Amino acid sequence: MSLNLTTHEIIVSALQLPIAAREEVIVALQESLIDADVDHGPTEPADEVEAAWSDEIARRIADIDSGRVKTIPSDEAWKYIDGKSPPNL
Repeated sequence: MSLNLTTHEIIVSALQLPIAAREEVIVALQESLIDADVDHGPTEPADEVEAAWSDEIARRIADIDSGRVKTIPSDEAWKYIDGKSPPNL
């Protein structure tokens, strides 16, 4: 999309998007009003991001299954997150 579009042209173009895409635009615009430094999404195509996360999830599961990573109960994790106790690593 060209940066030289008028506000009217941007609105007309946005209104032609499917509802879900329009919702994404609304959320991005609202967030930008709250914080201009908000990152509005990856520059990578969504399928590449999804594939990368699938690989990461598989790696993490393999780490847990092999014993390379020690898990802790969620209540213990929350105590650590809240600063109420040191981690038992």
